[in-house]
Amino acid sequence: MPSLLSRPRTAALALPVLLASVLLVAGCAGRADVAASRAPLPTPVSSSPTLSPSPSPEVTATSAPSASPAPTETVPEAVPSDSAPATAVPAEPVPAPVPAAVERCHGGDLALEYVPDPEASGAGSSAFDLVLTNVSAAPCALAGIPGVYPTDADGVRIGAVASSFGPNPAEPFTVQPGGRADVRVLWHSPGAYGCPSARSSRIVAEVVDDVDPAVAASAEIEVCTDGTVMLEASTYTLLG
Repeated sequence: MPSLLSRPRTAALALPVLLASVLLVAGCAGRADVAASRAPLPTPVSSSPTLSPSPSPEVTATSAPSASPAPTETVPEAVPSDSAPATAVPAEPVPAPVPAAVERCHGGDLALEYVPDPEASGAGSSAFDLVLTNVSAAPCALAGIPGVYPTDADGVRIGAVASSFGPNPAEPFTVQPGGRADVRVLWHSPGAYGCPSARSSRIVAEVVDDVDPAVAASAEIEVCTDGTVMLEASTYTLLG
């Protein structure tokens, strides 16, 4: 057991040690303040809270309603045939009926009338009309310019056939039963030609170059008998 005399000495030795420790701690604290003043400034931290991304809502895929299967059409199986089908031949168009051509007028189909025209008389010339009437039961056609000439009482031609004047239509004229057509004839006096002359008994119109070609009418006119042409005939004109 230590003696009471040794305790004061121990305390005296401990006091300097304690003071040195206090000074050392104080010195360390002062250097820490200096070091802290030289350290870089800390990075400022935002005071607002950091927002974390909200999780995307999960999309639940809904299954589309299943479509009903389309009905399938049952195709009948082709039945094999021993022979190929016949090819249809288009029918030929039926031609339109062509109207029958009207027959030419003959002398027996017509009646002739001599019609003088006193108002057409002038110095050594005159004119008259020959009117033809269809006396048959059917229509007939007149074409071109008729052959007009004078005859005696026996039907013998005594003068030249008339020349023609005016247009000569290519198409025939159809004369209905009872219908009439006119031929205008110009007459020139034989005295103007100094030809022998005679007085006719009839005037003839040949309407077709065929059998029974002519029709005649009574007409007394002075004509040249030596073949001098002193008559001029026109084509037919249908009368109403």
